[in-house]
Amino acid sequence: MKSASKINQESVGRLASCIYRYSLIHIGNELKPYNIGGGQFNFLMALYHKDGINQETLAQSLKLDKATTARAITKLIKEGYVARQKDDLDLRAYKIFLTKKAKKMEPIIKKILSGWTKTLLSGFTEDERKLFLDFLKRTVQNATFVK
Repeated sequence: MKSASKINQESVGRLASCIYRYSLIHIGNELKPYNIGGGQFNFLMALYHKDGINQETLAQSLKLDKATTARAITKLIKEGYVARQKDDLDLRAYKIFLTKKAKKMEPIIKKILSGWTKTLLSGFTEDERKLFLDFLKRTVQNATFVK
């Protein structure tokens, strides 16, 4: 039987947290020359999928609070990656748009993310990669149903 400390070390949450932290560190280091922080690239990735999204919707889609989103957007505006415009339909809200500078970064960011994924999955067979990603997707889906 496994000891309690061994079970805690194998916690799904702890392991997921480790992957997340190491990912932020790695991606942050790779994006440092572009003045994009490890936590900001997620905003750019979301905008690459849907440019001009409402700031509140952006926060909800990333499962982040409004204050964290506002800070990240403010930094991205300062660095020239996004622009914020009043929403014509809701004057209290803002829409966030990618700038040309951000659009030029898309292939660079995607290459960094692809390389990191290759690093994380190195040593896995193709079948193991597919299974692992399927397991992760199912785990995320299970987590989303918990209130």
